[in-house]
Amino acid sequence: MSSINGQVLFDSGPHRFVVRSVGTLFFPPLSLDFLQTTTELIGPIELAIRQTGRIVATTESGMRSLIEAIKSAGEARVNGTLIDNAGQSWTDMTFLRFRPEDRVDRGRVISLEYRADYVRLA
Repeated sequence: MSSINGQVLFDSGPHRFVVRSVGTLFFPPLSLDFLQTTTELIGPIELAIRQTGRIVATTESGMRSLIEAIKSAGEARVNGTLIDNAGQSWTDMTFLRFRPEDRVDRGRVISLEYRADYVRLA
C-alpha cells in the first residue's frame, strides 16, 4: 500500500514510482569561453519522484470521489513520508502535482491514467 503522509490516495489501481535524477547540479565549462575552464558546482539536486498509474473505480461517482481526494491533497501541498507499494520510504516529501490524462476508460471498471510528482524541497 502506498501513501503520502499517511494518506492512501492511489491504491485503487496499479502504479509505479521512479526516482528522478539525483546528485549535484553543475554548470559545465563553456566551449567558447576561455575564462571559464572548470565545472561550477551549484548544489544538490532536489529529490524528485514521479508516480504513474491508473485510478480504478466501479462507478462514476466513485471515480469523482477518488479524484476529489487527490485534488484536495494536491492543493493542500501535503508534506510527509512517501511510501511506495514495495515499502520503500522517503521522508519530507511534498505532493507537488497530479496530472490526469485526457480521457476516462470505461469497461467492466472505470479507470483514469495519471502522473503524480513529489519533491523534497530544498
